[in-house]
Amino acid sequence: MRSLSLLLIPACLWLSACEKGNVDLDNAGSMTLQVMVDELAYDMPPRSYARIKLAEGPHKLIVKDSSGRVLEEAAFRVAKGGLINVSKANYYIWADLYGDAALRPSYLKEDWLEIGKQSFFGDFELLDPGLLYVEQKWDFGLSEDFPEDLLGWNVQKDKYLVRRKLFREPDLIQAYYNAARQGDPAAAPPPAKP
Repeated sequence: MRSLSLLLIPACLWLSACEKGNVDLDNAGSMTLQVMVDELAYDMPPRSYARIKLAEGPHKLIVKDSSGRVLEEAAFRVAKGGLINVSKANYYIWADLYGDAALRPSYLKEDWLEIGKQSFFGDFELLDPGLLYVEQKWDFGLSEDFPEDLLGWNVQKDKYLVRRKLFREPDLIQAYYNAARQGDPAAAPPPAKP
């Protein structure tokens, strides 16, 4: 039993280090990719994710297909952290207001968004899929959920907060429908579509 616990300690330390990373390394595509970030290599099956730690400053990225052919090679700079989009998939930031729903028009830029043949109403921003690295401008990454309420937050004098979450495209669609089913104001019926 003692030898088993000694083996688990390094694994637990490695996993906790990954969870405390600052960059979402994500393959939302349908191909297995080999990704090299600086000197570290990652095998990224389709729809796989890793939370990695990268120091502030310049980094190098190489993306290869499963045969080893180079698909992308780029340099990027990390300020605080962000998203490495190795498959050049669509990612969205969804902004939501916590507090008085009457404040939504004042603090959110809600409009219609078309994804395929589906329409969604809210404050959404499509990240440029051509960028391999996007610096973080969201509050919650891919592995985090929007919080249910304001419990424990320091709310401003106007009693509202705007928070943003990063989504893969299919996850955004699912989260929107889940919010609509639960009666969440973020997915409330919007004004009639023009």
